[in-house]
Amino acid sequence: MSTDSKILKALFFIQLLSSFLVVAGHFTASVLDFTDPFWVLALNQISRYGTVLLAIVSGYMTAYTLEKKKPGFWQFFSGKLTYIYVPFLVCGVLYHYLLNDVWPRTSTDFFNIFLGKTGGHLYFVFMICQYYLFAYLFRNVITKKNILFLIWVFMAVQYVYINYLHQGWLGLTTRHLLPTWIFTFYIGHLVYWYRETIFAYLQRKQSYLILFTSVSVISAVFFILSSKMYVAVHLSFVIATLITFLVMVVFFLELVDKVQLKFRKGLTYFIYLFHSAFLILYKEWLKDLFGNDVSWLFSNTWYSLMYLLVVYASTGLASILLVQITKGIESLIKTRWRVIRERYE
Repeated sequence: MSTDSKILKALFFIQLLSSFLVVAGHFTASVLDFTDPFWVLALNQISRYGTVLLAIVSGYMTAYTLEKKKPGFWQFFSGKLTYIYVPFLVCGVLYHYLLNDVWPRTSTDFFNIFLGKTGGHLYFVFMICQYYLFAYLFRNVITKKNILFLIWVFMAVQYVYINYLHQGWLGLTTRHLLPTWIFTFYIGHLVYWYRETIFAYLQRKQSYLILFTSVSVISAVFFILSSKMYVAVHLSFVIATLITFLVMVVFFLELVDKVQLKFRKGLTYFIYLFHSAFLILYKEWLKDLFGNDVSWLFSNTWYSLMYLLVVYASTGLASILLVQITKGIESLIKTRWRVIRERYE
């Protein structure tokens, strides 16, 4: 039976892969302005697994934290504030400047930053902030005892909200709001609560693992070849991603002991937050260097892949540095808070 420690290590592998898929998705979307070879379209379709995998992993790790650590309000949200909420607002300001060539000044500018509207990908972080609050407030209501019933309720909520209830308030898309993702997140909770049964069964019953792997591959091929654009919140896409997620966990459980990879708290979210900045800056640099016509670069498969890897590596290195800085700030705040508390005890 796999231990929680091994499963968490496997999830970190999935997070890193997911962050790469997110970067690849936004990279291929920008490349489509210049050229659209089959591999670009295929990678663009597959990249949509990235945000769904991140949501499922976030749900799993939240359920783990709430059950194992039973954190108080401040203990639960202090890390979220340091690694997610504050960086999200900083990125909102950054993308406002990069896309408008001016720093935010008006109340509308700051309102858009708060709502995650200044960067095309910030909707996900704005939405996940809602999820963390919801998950904490309802931690004693949504439990292992009732999740097998509630997961169907959440599926219905996600479907009905996307297709019938969303009204586009404040200029927000369906992806900005938690009801669009609630089923996806709580799949992660369900997998956590039944992890021992699920993973032990897949590891023991090779025929079922082969079946799940086949379904995963076939669904990926279907999404690639489909003329319809399947977005991350479509239920069919979410269920296909769930099957892929389970196969990936089993695969990475076999790999974690062979490949030692140090877990870095917040790394994948920093990659998610800042990768678009590198895409924007590198694109502007290319245009300054070669002029507006850079289609020659993106029409070449190898050049394009090298460019993608450079963007991901740059984002990853910058994110590792930011993780270290944030870790230092977090440690300083905890030390100061402990000193203040001891002073008044």
